[in-house]
Amino acid sequence: MRINGLFGIIGLIAVILGFLSKTIYRDYINLNKINDYGVAGSLPSYFYVVGFTLLLLIKPNKYPKVLVLIVTLGSVLYELMQWSSTRKLDVKDILAAIAGGLTVLVILKLVKKKHEYK
Repeated sequence: MRINGLFGIIGLIAVILGFLSKTIYRDYINLNKINDYGVAGSLPSYFYVVGFTLLLLIKPNKYPKVLVLIVTLGSVLYELMQWSSTRKLDVKDILAAIAGGLTVLVILKLVKKKHEYK
């Protein structure tokens, strides 16, 4: 399997996990008043950054790290825009988005070690 196809599969799985964590896991945690230390609120931010970045990397890119930075910063800016309208800043979501970007950088490093990403 070509590495770009693998990025597509992992990216799609991550987006699905983000959707499920937002619609099912978060609702379950809130409904049952379970303290998961804010994980339910932050998981979608993490998975969406990983998923969308990897999906964008299906097409070979000369500067994949720049793409990771753009998607991560876009997610952080989205959180900041929410703050401007609600006056609530969710630092955990910002940290989760950054962690998602770092995860993709690790994936790229592992792929580069094993294959030459083109």
